[in-house]
Amino acid sequence: MRILLTGAGGNIGRGLVPLLTAQGHDLVLSDLNPLPDEPPFAGLPFHQLDIQNGFGLEKAAEGADSIVHTPAWHGIHWRAKTEADFWRLNVDGTFWAFQAARSAGISRFVFLSSQAWHGHYDKYGFTKRIGEELCEYHRRVNGVRYVAVRPADLTPWGDNWVNRYGARLLYGGVDREDVLHAIERSVAFLAGDLAGEPEGLILDAVRPNAFDETQLEGWEADPYGACERIFPGSSDLVRQYEIRIGHKPSVLNSFLGWTETGYQPKHHFGTFLAELRGLDEAVVHAKRCPY
Repeated sequence: MRILLTGAGGNIGRGLVPLLTAQGHDLVLSDLNPLPDEPPFAGLPFHQLDIQNGFGLEKAAEGADSIVHTPAWHGIHWRAKTEADFWRLNVDGTFWAFQAARSAGISRFVFLSSQAWHGHYDKYGFTKRIGEELCEYHRRVNGVRYVAVRPADLTPWGDNWVNRYGARLLYGGVDREDVLHAIERSVAFLAGDLAGEPEGLILDAVRPNAFDETQLEGWEADPYGACERIFPGSSDLVRQYEIRIGHKPSVLNSFLGWTETGYQPKHHFGTFLAELRGLDEAVVHAKRCPY
């Protein structure tokens, strides 16, 4: 399938290029900034354009079967970006992506939404809610099949791997690789049978539950003991690396789209602990975010 990937130079876009290429898809890339002429971008068609005004987007979409639309300001940009900034990129950019889809006769669309959709009266969540409404509008009016992928927190973790990545998996965070997997599964889902009513699907790109509410009882009173019961051998690691586990973790209860797409996330606090256990302390402290 020929796919126009918008925001190809971003965090998610950079991960999707090798993944979708390996799946046999023919990619066309777009981004505001030039992309380096090196793997994974080397040799792929590229259109430099500003998604906020859409100029050049229709040309980029010509001949494509699907659009995977990723550009957005996120929660980490809250202080640096204004309401107008969020609107121009997250809303106007999505509007123009759908206009390009209409122009090129594209009927498959993957939209990178967010769990921030639930906080729909703040300047970030509100734009994601409007983005999903644009998806549904074009399904109803123009017959576009879509998947709106809602990742949880997957922001870059800098140089504090144990807390800004590992501990976050207790409290609603998701591994970037699982989000990339969710988008890949969304592309595969939309590549299926086009007969019948065009579908619109929400996919919760979140971590799996590694525990239930019963196992979390008493966490606040004794977080080390509770963690040890769920993840045997964890208490020494938690103390050694000063992993912040003081407040009670969350049990997720929304798994929209998992069955339909075959999404199966692999990373949670237990898998993080298993990786941590196998590393030398010097390696742990030297770890830096690769994205």
